[in-house]
Amino acid sequence: PNIGQPQNYHFLSREEQFTRALAVSSKMIQVKKKLGLLEMSPNIFYYHLNAEIPFLLHDVVFLGCIKSLASDEQLKEWLPLALNYKLIGCYSQTELGHGSNVQGLETTIHYIKETDEFEINSPTLTSTKWWVGGLGKLCTHTVVFGQLWLKDEHGQLTNYGPHAVLVPIRSLEDHTPLKGVTVGDIGPKLGFAGVDNGYLRLDHVRVPRSNMLQRFARVSPEGLYIKPPHSRLIYAGMVGVRVHIVEDSFTHLSRAITIATRYSVVRRQFKGPNDPKTESKVLDYSNQMNRIFPHIATCYAYFFAGKHLSSCHERMKADIKARKDISLLPELHANSAGLKTVVTYGTSEGIEACRLACGGHGYSKFSGLPTLQNNYVHVVTAEGENNILPQQTARYLLKMLKSASEGKPITGDSVRYIQDEFSSEFNSINQFMSANKLSTLFDLRVLLQLFKRRSFMQIRSMAMAIQDGLSSNSENVASVWSELNVEALRVNKAHCQYFVLNSFITSINSIPADGPIRNVLTRLCKLYALYNLERDLSEFLQESYLSINEIEPIRREIRTLFKEIRPDAVSLVDAFDIPDFTLGSALGRYDGRVYETLWEWAHNQPFNKNSVVNGYDQYLKPLIKSKL
Repeated sequence: PNIGQPQNYHFLSREEQFTRALAVSSKMIQVKKKLGLLEMSPNIFYYHLNAEIPFLLHDVVFLGCIKSLASDEQLKEWLPLALNYKLIGCYSQTELGHGSNVQGLETTIHYIKETDEFEINSPTLTSTKWWVGGLGKLCTHTVVFGQLWLKDEHGQLTNYGPHAVLVPIRSLEDHTPLKGVTVGDIGPKLGFAGVDNGYLRLDHVRVPRSNMLQRFARVSPEGLYIKPPHSRLIYAGMVGVRVHIVEDSFTHLSRAITIATRYSVVRRQFKGPNDPKTESKVLDYSNQMNRIFPHIATCYAYFFAGKHLSSCHERMKADIKARKDISLLPELHANSAGLKTVVTYGTSEGIEACRLACGGHGYSKFSGLPTLQNNYVHVVTAEGENNILPQQTARYLLKMLKSASEGKPITGDSVRYIQDEFSSEFNSINQFMSANKLSTLFDLRVLLQLFKRRSFMQIRSMAMAIQDGLSSNSENVASVWSELNVEALRVNKAHCQYFVLNSFITSINSIPADGPIRNVLTRLCKLYALYNLERDLSEFLQESYLSINEIEPIRREIRTLFKEIRPDAVSLVDAFDIPDFTLGSALGRYDGRVYETLWEWAHNQPFNKNSVVNGYDQYLKPLIKSKL
């Protein structure tokens, strides 16, 4: 569509930004329909678009939710409509007063036996649905999560906890809100202006009983509750959203490192020691490599980890659909929650590091980096708060440690190391190297063992801290756990970094050993490992598993890796094949015309259209012309 050049985006009003996003979305949908790609993953489309797409929540969250929670009969009716955008949906769980505490949701869902309907109500101000993407202006329907209340034969109400109901909120004729629905946009945000995060209040809105998502749980016409075979199945849809967030982090971080790397080979500062007549490229300075290269390594690491996590998710969905087998769900739930935390923090940190690496020009919106960061950083608190989710991962890992201590087998691929380390005879990394005839600390197998052992030790340390706490406060488990929330963050980080590193190494091992690509990726993998190892040295030195004498060799190896990666740096980001239009950056242009583009964009901006500023006659002229 005719949406203008990316640099013009910064001068649009909020409404114009949203209209632009709708135009891009509409064109994207036309292309999907024309090519027969309506059921294809939306990631490939979003990867190449320079716009916040309001349909993202429909394509990823809403469709993922109904595919997970709707019955086959419901899918037969709803899915064709949703795939063809005849029904545009979103996911209304978060409320003004509750986010991470799903059990505390205040929205109510009452079954009315006489009319065979559910009545959905927002009984308090804090029960207002809030922050829901796509809700403010776009969606015609929403999946509402609320407390399900049913009457027994004596008329007594029982709360069956949070359940999901599909609720129409806007007319399919003229898009106006339906009776009993109060809906709108929540207002300006730090970024993501093209997505209409909204609020919703429902005043005793009725929907048919058949609108309850009932793949696993349902209510009979008589008002009897038919419970799911496994209560956790109701939350399976959220796992898919977190898997998407982990996969999608690569999209955003790859753009940031592309901009910073390309700019750093164009930008020259200070005369070099080898050629006093020519200024050096800033990327040739070790401190600039230290700013950028670890995030290149992290970006590739997140790419492989995202693919690994996604394949686990597909396997779990197939098992649930075929035979309602949820055996993979606990492990996937723990990993998706933990990785969502680690990866979103890492991506946000990486984008900001790239902005700072571009110096003063990185502060300009024409660099593309402030907008990229502002549009991404919301995921740190979206779909699960990053200080809460690690507790779920830590609980699962502690259960696995308990199983290992009791001699029970651990079947999860990503946590089997807990059993291995529980019975390990190696008290140091040197013993491990000697037993496996490995001569260097920087062999990928050795690095993986270090991360494996570090994670195990953090899990074991937390378990011991819980035991100590319970010995003096055995009656208040919640209090003991609350005191150890920081330890849960540490456990989560250690496990997830092991998961990422293991995914990276597994992917490298699938590449022919004699190929140049394997050598390049191996350097990046080593850098990812050593960079994170150095940042958390105290955890690796715990119990003297890694010797303090290894610290300086590790730092030397990092400097060596910088030099080895430098010749490939530009190729590593060019490999992402991100078009200039998608980057929307004067600094990250493929042709290197950084300064020319900055001048053109600045000179031609609307604010410079008139040589004399509006307000001159009213404010400046009286000051300048006034008598002393």
